[in-house]
Amino acid sequence: MVFRGFGASAKVLYTWHLSVAEGTLVMTMSRSFKSAKSAIKDTNSLVDSLSETVKNDFKKNLGSLEDALSQRMNEAEKAILESSKAREAMVAGIGSMKKAVEKAQRRFSKNNNLEELKSTMVELFADINRLKTANEKISSDISLVLHPNMSAVEAVERFASDLQRFAGTWERIARDIDQSITDLCDDQTPSELIDLENYISSQGFDKLVADRLNVESE
Repeated sequence: MVFRGFGASAKVLYTWHLSVAEGTLVMTMSRSFKSAKSAIKDTNSLVDSLSETVKNDFKKNLGSLEDALSQRMNEAEKAILESSKAREAMVAGIGSMKKAVEKAQRRFSKNNNLEELKSTMVELFADINRLKTANEKISSDISLVLHPNMSAVEAVERFASDLQRFAGTWERIARDIDQSITDLCDDQTPSELIDLENYISSQGFDKLVADRLNVESE
């Protein structure tokens, strides 16, 4: 550059200071770029950590949900099928008992043998009591199915509650990600540029281009 009204020493002084300023600016910007890349790498690690945490928490809780639902179904299936089988046997037995009553009634109408009828009824009522006992057990087993330790709805509610609890950790990591991004966003004028302008002004070099700057501003 050639500056009118200034000697060679002034031009050298300006060039030297400008070079130092530019060098400092470039070096600082280089360090900022490297720092930003490093910080972005750390932020990406947070993103990976969040993704992995969500996957692991979801997988673990989904496994618990599946176990609870499987246990619910297995217990219900066993009780329902056993009770169905037992009730079929009961119905068949009741049919045979009814035929026995009808047969005893016909025999009594023919021979009026009260002792024989009484003996038949005693056996019949003993069978009825056995059926009642068996039916009570079936009802008890079915009651456990109807009122389980954990229903399917409760299993889902626990799953949702656990996810909500884990979501607090997810949100904390997400806030760290947003904060890291915010910290990396710099929309301020570089201090080096301000320092350079102040240096030029303090040396009086700005007066060399004052007229041009005024024209451009107009």
